[in-house]
Amino acid sequence: MNGRTAAIIFGALGGFLALGDRYVMSTLYNQLMTNYFLKSTVVFSILFSSFYVGYTIFQLPGGRVAQRFGPSKIMGISLILWSAFFFILPMIRSFTAAVIISFLMGLAQGPVFPSIIFLIRLFYKDRQYARASGIVSSVGDLAPAVIPFVALWLYYEGVGVNLPFIFFGIIGIAAGGALLSLRVAYKTSPQKGNWSSLFGKRYLIFGLSFLIYDYFFYVIFTWYPYFLKERFSIQSNNLVFGPLPWVLMAAGSLLFGTFMDRINRDSLLSEVSYGIIALTLVGMAFSRNPYLFLTFVVISLFFLNPILLSSWRLSTRLAGEGSSSFVAGWMNFWGNVGGIAAPVMVAALNDRYGLPRTFLLSVTLPVLGLISWAVMSRWENNEA
Repeated sequence: MNGRTAAIIFGALGGFLALGDRYVMSTLYNQLMTNYFLKSTVVFSILFSSFYVGYTIFQLPGGRVAQRFGPSKIMGISLILWSAFFFILPMIRSFTAAVIISFLMGLAQGPVFPSIIFLIRLFYKDRQYARASGIVSSVGDLAPAVIPFVALWLYYEGVGVNLPFIFFGIIGIAAGGALLSLRVAYKTSPQKGNWSSLFGKRYLIFGLSFLIYDYFFYVIFTWYPYFLKERFSIQSNNLVFGPLPWVLMAAGSLLFGTFMDRINRDSLLSEVSYGIIALTLVGMAFSRNPYLFLTFVVISLFFLNPILLSSWRLSTRLAGEGSSSFVAGWMNFWGNVGGIAAPVMVAALNDRYGLPRTFLLSVTLPVLGLISWAVMSRWENNEA
């Protein structure tokens, strides 16, 4: 198989299933709460956070093993392991055991995105990278548009909550096996990332910037079905409200990927995007009409794209191509600190202040994101 084609296919497949399995959990949160005899969404949110703890722990080691053994091989092993844990998650009734399984699933999924970032960088030059990563990202963005319909259909057709997890678990195990059976020719670099350099100013600011990105993304990704149901009594399998934000986000990934390769002004686009996202949060806070709320959600997700693509490209620039997965692991480590915090923080803020004030308090995050990219803009010309 041609390496450039394989990089896109493998990256898109891994990203779609990684995000898709998480969205099955978000879509069926109410059924899972019943399964574990829970009544508090704050307590249930620990299940999400335990996944992100495991996922975060293995970011840097995952990036290192992908660099050493090859990203496609590590992605295949990762898919098999996390899908097996995902398969059995609803079959247990103990919430404590479910939290442990969720943690192990996150640990197994840790190497996926560092591997994807590295694999794409091996076959696409810097000025082609945004377009290639935009294609991969767009496929992952479609997972929340597709998964709720399939998951809920399987739930209502099957017996209890088990069937959706069995279905996607089997697909993931089969996909992992297929990845392991394929051979992709590429050359790896003997260059290794320097662990001590990660605590330098550039890497710390870069990590903070991605923490802010992932915090906001996972607020929407994890709790969007809850926002729809609790505020507007709309189910996430609604044909408009369910898929539209994610379909348009996928379209935005393709659009921004092509545009960013042409202008090479990643920092400027990220700053503008964070400013727009801050305004959409104010709009979400005051929206009483579901279609107006949907509009603000669509805009916010659409403008997350240039921030993600800029971050991925910068991770391949900071320490050179050969250390792409290592730096990507650092980036995702901090991003998933935001992922760990987001479910619990939003649940707690919502319980205390309600959704409108939660959205208003969250405006501070994109403002900090804008500031971080203003600082990093001084590196752009040097690293490009």
